[in-house]
Amino acid sequence: MTRRSDPLEDLQREVERLFHDLVYQRHPASHFSEPSWAPPADVLVLPGGARILFELAGVPRESVRVLLRGRVLEVSGRREPPKEVRGARYHRAEIFFGGFRRLVELPWEADPERVEAHFRDGMLEVRLVPVPSGQPADVAVERK
Repeated sequence: MTRRSDPLEDLQREVERLFHDLVYQRHPASHFSEPSWAPPADVLVLPGGARILFELAGVPRESVRVLLRGRVLEVSGRREPPKEVRGARYHRAEIFFGGFRRLVELPWEADPERVEAHFRDGMLEVRLVPVPSGQPADVAVERK
C-alpha cells in the first residue's frame, strides 16, 4: 500500500527546512551582498491623488531613482554597507545593503507631468495625480 502525502506534514517539513536554511546556513555577511531588498512603503490614496512614502534610511539621495510607467511607480537605489571593523563579529545582522527596486501599482494611471518626489531624513515621498479624464457621462436610456 502506498502512503499518501499529508499536506500539513509537507508544509511543516518545508517550514523547518526554510528555518534551518535561514538560521544555520546564512552568514550575517551575506546581508552585505544581497542582490536586492525592498524598502517598506505606505500608499495613501487621497481625493484627487495619492502619496507614497518609502523608508530609505541610509540611502543617499543621489542613488534614488523614481520612474513612472502608466499605473506603475518604480523606485530604485542602493545602500552601501558600513566599513568593516577589525576584530568585530556580528551578534545580529538585520539591515540589508545593496541595490533595491520597488514597484508599486497605482489605482489609476498617473499624470507624468505632475509627479513630485521629495527626499528628507531618510524618507522619500512621491505625490501623484491621476491622468485628467473627461467627467463620466450620465447617459439616459431611451425607450423605442
